[in-house]
Amino acid sequence: MIRVLMGLGYYEVGGFKTVVDNLSKYLPRYGVEVTVATRVIRAEPSDYVNLVKLTPREFLREAKHFDIIHIHQSYPYLSIVAKARLTNVVFTSHGFPPIWVVPGVFNKLIHIYINNIGYKLIFRKYKPVTTAISMYVRNQLKNMYNLNSILIPNGIDLTLFKPSKDTKKPGYPTIINITSYNRFKGSDILLRSFMAIKRKYPEAKLIVRNLSKAERLPNSVKKDVIDLDFLPYEELPKWYANADVYLLTSRWESFGLPILEAFASGIPVIAWDRDDARREHIINSGAGLFFRDSKSLLEAVDEILRNWQEYSRKGINYAQRFGWDSVAREYVKLYEEVLSNEDTKQ
Repeated sequence: MIRVLMGLGYYEVGGFKTVVDNLSKYLPRYGVEVTVATRVIRAEPSDYVNLVKLTPREFLREAKHFDIIHIHQSYPYLSIVAKARLTNVVFTSHGFPPIWVVPGVFNKLIHIYINNIGYKLIFRKYKPVTTAISMYVRNQLKNMYNLNSILIPNGIDLTLFKPSKDTKKPGYPTIINITSYNRFKGSDILLRSFMAIKRKYPEAKLIVRNLSKAERLPNSVKKDVIDLDFLPYEELPKWYANADVYLLTSRWESFGLPILEAFASGIPVIAWDRDDARREHIINSGAGLFFRDSKSLLEAVDEILRNWQEYSRKGINYAQRFGWDSVAREYVKLYEEVLSNEDTKQ
């Protein structure tokens, strides 16, 4: 049995929570016991997640009881284990957002300090075993910190996200975009894009989660927006099954988990074209298209609707390589290598 203390800064609805939840679910199948530590709790954990709230000092004290310390981009946790020179540490980078997407002067200053000064000081003398969730993040680590990393992508639950049996699609699009509308996710771009689609396809529908809390919905589109309130993660697939296209409008993606959830569900993706990890999935799969303006958006919608089955098939095939079961096995192999090196040092 390998005991892993897995740390992240905030346990809240979003990509980080999805990742540690699924690792907590799948790693025990391969003899790994996971405890998740966080500084801030903003969501209820699933039954299979052993969650504890720890300050950085408490985290360091607890670390001595575990075989592996696995930190998911928490600067306070990484900083304190670096000072203690712990050698059984795996650091997973989830990417560094560009300064222009960070809101507010104060937040920008914190961002600059942590990413341009804090991490540089750590990595200058301390080299934990580092993983990157995408090639985009791997390149960031190399360019920003001259840090080599191992590519281990995030995963998807292929038992949960799978194609709907009903593959007959209507002549008008039902668009889906289910995410946490924070500063990165482009809720304003989503609304403008849907209004452009409505001008050509008056019967188009949009499935979202709490969009009305981020944007004021114009009366002209309110009746065609299905705005879900609280939505458990396990219920996402049934809403994907009601959609034709996932419209990704985020300003920044270090991995793009919704893209893979859509692909696994047989739903093609139309993505706002940004130079980040979304390009890896869209280009490598051939299961989606990019847009930069209303004209290219409508051309993409037309193309997807004409050849929906082909795009759907490509997405399903591509998603199969990202099952959490496979990702968990990659981490187990890495943990064993770290422990083997520890034994060699001793």
